[in-house]
Amino acid sequence: MNVVEFDLVKHIDTRTNRYKRSNIRSNSFPGLATIELNISELCNRTCSFCPRFDPKVYPNQKQFMDLKIVRSLVKQIDNSDWNGNVHLSGFGEPHSHPQLLDIVKILGKSSKVYLELTTNGDRLVDKDINELVDCLNNGLDIVNVDCYDNEEQYQNRKLILDSVNARYTLRKYFDTGMADAVLNYGFTNRGGTMGEVASTGTCHLPFYKTMIDWNGNVILCCSDWHREAGSFGNILKYPLTDIWNGSIIKKIRESLLDSQRVGVCSKCSMNGTKVGKPSLKLWRKSYEAK
Repeated sequence: MNVVEFDLVKHIDTRTNRYKRSNIRSNSFPGLATIELNISELCNRTCSFCPRFDPKVYPNQKQFMDLKIVRSLVKQIDNSDWNGNVHLSGFGEPHSHPQLLDIVKILGKSSKVYLELTTNGDRLVDKDINELVDCLNNGLDIVNVDCYDNEEQYQNRKLILDSVNARYTLRKYFDTGMADAVLNYGFTNRGGTMGEVASTGTCHLPFYKTMIDWNGNVILCCSDWHREAGSFGNILKYPLTDIWNGSIIKKIRESLLDSQRVGVCSKCSMNGTKVGKPSLKLWRKSYEAK
């Protein structure tokens, strides 16, 4: 087994800095730091640590987020008192979306959005670096490029990214098996999809992060691959602020405040407490006041 050095402290620092960029004391979206968008249900890889390793577990689907959902999100953000992070990541490879640049341009028009994208780099760096440059010139603030193959891939990509003066983070997540991914990088079981565990204790994610699926549905988090917690509402039908402050997610938060994990959370291996404690405290105070 090749153990790859992984700087957990640096990883947490990056997430903490992302969190601190956001207005968590917004009246519209109290506690919220990051909105993650699942813009595509396609990926060109089947990594051992991902549910897509087996199409029977999680198949590729040609489903893409419509631009009207992105426009609606930007309008709702601009009409609120919130500013923070929007992260293009989700369950698929963002570059598989045929209108990725258009999505970036729409989000990039908002002065309230810090736009981040995470990619496996196979197309957006290795083949279509010009499109990445276009994205960086039209509103994308930073790109996170994950290297799954080897050191040679990592070094080659560093040269490419530096040659275009890209704003980037380059990460080594070499795929040598699920066990290594958990040991070396702290990867999780994806809400039980990659093997269930008996999980207890709180998790901060639902207090500071929300996720919008390709169809506009607001779902629990990036670990709920099979949407077991259901949809909290669709942003084309209901204001995102109503969904974020709504009764459905309130029940989940209240359980987590009592260190009780229910439903999909009860079999998820994510620690979930490294970032976001101030948001948890805000919600605790809010619920206690009522």
